[in-house]
Amino acid sequence: MKRFLYTLCVILVGSSCLSSCFKDNETTVTLYNETTITGLQLTLVNRYVQGQTSTGKDTVYIRRLTTFPSFTIDHDNGLIFNTDSLPYDCDMKHVLINLTASSHTGTLFIKDVDSDDLFFYNSTDSIDFSVPRIVCAYNTDGTLFKSYQVTMNKHLLPTNTLIWEERPLDEYPTVEEEERAKWESIVEEAGLKEFIGSAREEAYAYSFDDELMVTHDGGQTWEIDNLDDDESLLPVENFHMVWYPLENDLEDDYVLLVGSNGDLYSSKVWHKNVVNSEYGIFGKWAYMPLESYNAYYLPTNVVDMVYYKGLVLAFTDLGDLYISVDGGITWKTHEDSFAFPEGQEIPGKFTVTTDDYFIWYKDVEQGKVWRGIAMAK
Repeated sequence: MKRFLYTLCVILVGSSCLSSCFKDNETTVTLYNETTITGLQLTLVNRYVQGQTSTGKDTVYIRRLTTFPSFTIDHDNGLIFNTDSLPYDCDMKHVLINLTASSHTGTLFIKDVDSDDLFFYNSTDSIDFSVPRIVCAYNTDGTLFKSYQVTMNKHLLPTNTLIWEERPLDEYPTVEEEERAKWESIVEEAGLKEFIGSAREEAYAYSFDDELMVTHDGGQTWEIDNLDDDESLLPVENFHMVWYPLENDLEDDYVLLVGSNGDLYSSKVWHKNVVNSEYGIFGKWAYMPLESYNAYYLPTNVVDMVYYKGLVLAFTDLGDLYISVDGGITWKTHEDSFAFPEGQEIPGKFTVTTDDYFIWYKDVEQGKVWRGIAMAK
C-alpha cells in the first residue's frame, strides 16, 4: 500500500507542478477523467515443446508462439479475456503484452499478485499471467481509476481433439485454391512441369528435367534453386508443401517439402529457411535423412498436409493423421485422438484459416464441408 500511495503522490505532485508552471506562463492545462483501456495484444509468449535430439533422445525446446489470439474487453464488468485458448504448453509466467488506452487516459498500472502494490506498466517487462491480474487505468491527475481483470485462458491438456461441424458448401475458404490456380497458370506459361507451392517471398516448381526451380519476383523469372544434397533425393511424386513464419524472426519463412521418390515406406523430407534478404542472398534446401534410430517417420501415402496451431499435420489415404512438432524431423500418429467428420474415413481436401484457428475439410465427391477446431480433452 505504501508503494501505491507513493505512486499517486508522484502523479499528483507532477500534475501540480505542471499546473503551476503553466500558470506562470498564463497557459491553461486541461485534465481529463478518462480511464479506458482500448486494447491488449500479446507480443511474446514462449512454449515448452517436446521433441527429440539428433540422437533420438526426448527433450524440451523453448519456442515462441507465432499466432496470438485476440482479446475481448468487457468495459461494463471490467474484464479482459481471450475466447480462443492458448496452447497448453505456453509459459504464462513470463508474458509480454501491449496495452493501449484512450488518448485522454493517464497512467496504466499492474497490481501485484499478493498485495495492493501497483507497478507502472511497461511493454518490455514480462508479467505473470498464470493467474488473473488486475490492470488499473488512471485519469491524467491520478484522482480516478478503472480496474480491469485480465484472464489469459489456455488449454489444460494438449489440443489433440478435432471437433467438427458440417457447414454450407459456400463457406469453404477458397483463398488457398485461388492462389494455387494463379500459380499453376504462371508455371504453365513459364514452360515448367508442375507447381509445388509458395511462401511469402518465393514460389517453387519442377522443370521437365525434375529440377527444383524458384522465383523471387512473382513468376517473371525462374532459376534452379540451391540444394545441400543430391537432387535425386527430391520428392517427385505425391509431394506436399507448407510454410510458416520462423519463430526467431516472423519476417522469414520455414518451408517444408515432403513426398515420395521410389521409397515404399517413408517420405523424403526437405526444408528451407527463406530469409527476406535485401542483398539477394537466399537460403538453401536441406535434406532430412531418415536416421536408423528414428522410428517416427512419415509414410508415403500422404494425401494432404497443413500447418495448424504450431503443428504440421499430414493426412494419409487410410485416415491416419501424422503430426510433427519439430519442423518435419519426427512424425507421430494421432489416429486415436483426431477423428475425422462422421462418416469420413478417407480424407479429401484440407485448408486452414489462421485468423480464427479453424481447419476446414471438403469432401469433393459429395460436395460437403466441415469446419473443425482443436480442443483439449
